[in-house]
Amino acid sequence: MTSRSSSIASITDLFRPEKNKRLRSKDLSSTRLNVLKKEIKTDTHLVPLDTLFDQLGTDPVKGLTRYKAQELLEYYGYNTLTPATQYGWTLVLFKSMCTGFSILIWIGALLCLIAYLIEMTNKINPSYDNLYLGCVLIAVDVICGLFSFYQNYKSSKIMKTFNSMIPVYANCVRDGVMDSETPVRNLVRGDIVEVKAGDIVPADIRIIESKGFKVDNSSLTGESIAVLRANVEGTSNILESPNVAFFSTQCVEGWALGVVLCCGDLTALGRVAGLAARLKPALSPLARELKSFMRCMSLWALCLGFFLAIASLIIGYPFMQTIIFVIGIIVANIPEGLQPTVTASLTLTAQLMVKKQCLVKNLDAIEALGACTTICSDKTGTLTQNKMCVHHIWMWNQTYNVSKIDSEKNNKVFQSLTICGALCSTASIQSDGNISGDASEKAILNFLMEHDNPMTIRDNFPKVAEIPFNSANKYQASVCLNKYDSKFVVLMKGAPEYIANRCATIALKTGNTSLTTEMMKVVELATEKLANSGERVLAFADLTLNTKEFPIDFEFDIDNINFPLDKLRFLGLLGLMDPPRQEVGNAIRRVREAGVRVMMVTGDHPATARAIAHEVGIATSENCYIITGTELRDMSSDVLNWTLEKYYEIVFARTSPTQKLQIVEACQSRGDVVAVTGDGVNDAPALRKADIGISMGLTGSQVSKQTADIVLMDDNFATIVTGIEEGRKIFDNLKKSVCYILISNAPEILPVLMFILFSIPLPLGVMTIICVDLGTDMWPAVSLAYESAESDVMDRVPRKSERLVSARMLRQAYGHLGLMEFAAGMYAYFIVMAEHGFYPAALIGIRKKWDNVAINDLEDSLGQEWTYAERKELERAAQAAYFVAIVVTQMTNGIICKTRFNSFFQVGMKNRILNMGLVFELILACLLCYIPGLSNFFQTYPIRVRWWFLAIPFAVLMFVFDEFRKYCIRNVMYNGWFNNLSYY
Repeated sequence: MTSRSSSIASITDLFRPEKNKRLRSKDLSSTRLNVLKKEIKTDTHLVPLDTLFDQLGTDPVKGLTRYKAQELLEYYGYNTLTPATQYGWTLVLFKSMCTGFSILIWIGALLCLIAYLIEMTNKINPSYDNLYLGCVLIAVDVICGLFSFYQNYKSSKIMKTFNSMIPVYANCVRDGVMDSETPVRNLVRGDIVEVKAGDIVPADIRIIESKGFKVDNSSLTGESIAVLRANVEGTSNILESPNVAFFSTQCVEGWALGVVLCCGDLTALGRVAGLAARLKPALSPLARELKSFMRCMSLWALCLGFFLAIASLIIGYPFMQTIIFVIGIIVANIPEGLQPTVTASLTLTAQLMVKKQCLVKNLDAIEALGACTTICSDKTGTLTQNKMCVHHIWMWNQTYNVSKIDSEKNNKVFQSLTICGALCSTASIQSDGNISGDASEKAILNFLMEHDNPMTIRDNFPKVAEIPFNSANKYQASVCLNKYDSKFVVLMKGAPEYIANRCATIALKTGNTSLTTEMMKVVELATEKLANSGERVLAFADLTLNTKEFPIDFEFDIDNINFPLDKLRFLGLLGLMDPPRQEVGNAIRRVREAGVRVMMVTGDHPATARAIAHEVGIATSENCYIITGTELRDMSSDVLNWTLEKYYEIVFARTSPTQKLQIVEACQSRGDVVAVTGDGVNDAPALRKADIGISMGLTGSQVSKQTADIVLMDDNFATIVTGIEEGRKIFDNLKKSVCYILISNAPEILPVLMFILFSIPLPLGVMTIICVDLGTDMWPAVSLAYESAESDVMDRVPRKSERLVSARMLRQAYGHLGLMEFAAGMYAYFIVMAEHGFYPAALIGIRKKWDNVAINDLEDSLGQEWTYAERKELERAAQAAYFVAIVVTQMTNGIICKTRFNSFFQVGMKNRILNMGLVFELILACLLCYIPGLSNFFQTYPIRVRWWFLAIPFAVLMFVFDEFRKYCIRNVMYNGWFNNLSYY
């Protein structure tokens, strides 16, 4: 094997076990991904078998030699799926804890610990404030990081789910000996394998010999009907070729002998698995918004901290004091409570969705669904029931809907048709009433059981011979004995054009008559009409044999057929369809009213796809554009983008997994937020790449469930409508929560600036800032997620440019309400100081003396002397009053932020969670002030009761101002000045 080329130009070489030295693991994984995105191009299913055997170096009878199989195994590797380059859990954990605001919080924590260490080396009795603050910041980072780690690391299970679909052992011929215990992982190209009913196909194989071999391809193609595979001529598209069976599909009937074409990563399943494992999911709209906001806030915090550090050093502040300033500014600017609030809000919404049969695996997805602009929906099992049913019956020149067939029970033609359907079938009825067999035959028996007893029919017509269905003849025939008159009956079922050509007469209500050319055209038109409506059409015929030619002891031979299969009596047609779910039509109508585009992307036949699209409302006119996989294969990306732009209603049919992925990427390149629904293995890459992947919980494969962000536990498409409404509501409520959190930033930042610029005693300590951000503000901020949705939430167009944090919100938070809170805090601070003798004018410029440990006789405005310890106790009391003022005004903000547009008096205080949060905020503030251990740790103080009321006038002013602002916004007063300034 050493003579073989080691070039990486070949896809085979890319998946060899020996990694190419020129590529790193990450580059190799990326190269493999680009190759897997391309359509499968091969002629191994088209060349004659003899040529194929020569190419593979195998023998159709003896198979490969064990030596050659081992040589191939060592060169190409095992018949397994190669996972994408995986980062170790330690690296994933590190990345989870060092992103966004986390970096700034880590910097703040590090500075706190450095400050504590410096203070510890320079002072005999150092303060523990910086140590406590550092520990709190580290705890915040670790908790948020662990949650992010869980979200990121669980995606590694995807490849494990694919591997669970692979069988362990296979029936393989080597050196002319069949070994039923050959490990599947040891199979190589050229191996001869046998597959029987119930087996999982162990690799992609080309059929050499078979009998009634049917495989369930639904996991790969999405079609719910088991398909026949045999040694016949192949088609250009290998995924539709009738002479190939694919890795991981199940044999439901018959048996086959095949030669292995592809193994492991190069199989159809391997390509799907490789795409699903290597594709990087797109960031959700919320994640993108938060990332942008975090970047801006971080830059602002660092620039402001750097500016103040330089200014402080120039003014003459010592280095240690400057470090404390920088820590204070960074901590005040970072909304530490934002990430926990967003996480908690999304978690609460996810819990509510579980009650509505919607399991949210990725929390960001539920909000992303609210921003969704395009839904690419699979057909089978998503829009339809994934259960074949008889839809229409045609008996001479009349079509009946199955719901109205009861009136024909006494029709002799219908009775003959039911007998033929019950007997010309391999499906069986189990003792528990369940039916096993082909999906079409199960559908026919289910229909017959509503009108007759198929088992009774079979008892009265025992089967004596049967010709199984095959792709060449396109029919199935049975010979049964009619016990009533001791005559044999030939019954046939199959493709209408094949059955009709074998018929000489046709059954009418009035009797049998010759099947004329005109009548044949009528049959053809009826068949075409049913097929165009998306139904799979089967024709039925029978023939009663002459007792003289076929006496009771006659032996029928199906190998050398010794009975007639022509001059039959044509009975009628049955149209079968996988019917749409009842709730889907209304759900799609509501989704479209919300401005969301719905496209069907299916592997099914174009006619079937078109019919279902019309029935459920995806196609509302004849202008719906149908694109097949073959047409899509010839489209450039520019042509596809042009098509998506020109045609609003589009149905993609006969698509492969890579083409589904191509469609999703094309939509995303146009700026769309794409949701993909699916239930099969073939949907996994598209589910993974989409902004929101939605899988079915009942009919969905384990792969699709593992890959998706959301799982619909009841397989109800209508649940998506609920998800869109909840997503839009949560975005609105998150804006309220974020605004509520940001409002407290101004009264946290400005005291530090006052401390630096005017040299007054620090009005608000860093630990107290943490009390606000992670303590009193948390519950009310989260509880805003429980606010009801606005009445017009589903009437809006999907948001594309609306930002979570806009300039208007920042003006509202920092410029209006935030300044009022700051004024309330400073008022409380100056009142406490003045009551103890330090008037505002006396405080300006007093910082150096105030913080000097050696000065124990500092005079106030009244001439009273204060020791260092007494001054620090008063400082804590003033800071506690400032803190309480923020709490009181933030309680008012909780009420203000309930609405962005409507008046408070329109919505009232119906949100009980918020009401409890406001009470909790007040109680927590009391605990922080009056419990000795907590007050010492957070540097608060047991303040006097009357100081709690100092901020109330400011709270009333804030409420009145905001009601006036909303009134102006609703009525577009002052030429919309308030709208442009503060309607966030």
